[in-house]
Amino acid sequence: MKEIKDLGKAQIEYPTIWRYKVIGENAKKTREAIESVTNRPTTITFSKQSNRGKYQSFNADIMVHSEEEREKIYQDLKKHEDIKMVL
Repeated sequence: MKEIKDLGKAQIEYPTIWRYKVIGENAKKTREAIESVTNRPTTITFSKQSNRGKYQSFNADIMVHSEEEREKIYQDLKKHEDIKMVL
């Protein structure tokens, strides 16, 4: 039986629609942050609110054409001050 570390990197065929899970404290600011970072057609849907209501998560579905582009969007989302976490 192979261990997970032996399976190697996942093979992703590009172009593809990639889903980022984006979490923030303010729903409006989080949506605006996603739109400002992606600067392209993005389907943003509400996902869930934390038990205490402090955080909201959104799914951001974006067409990406390469691993480099996918990673850059991830890093740009992660750096935005109105976004707490990106998965």
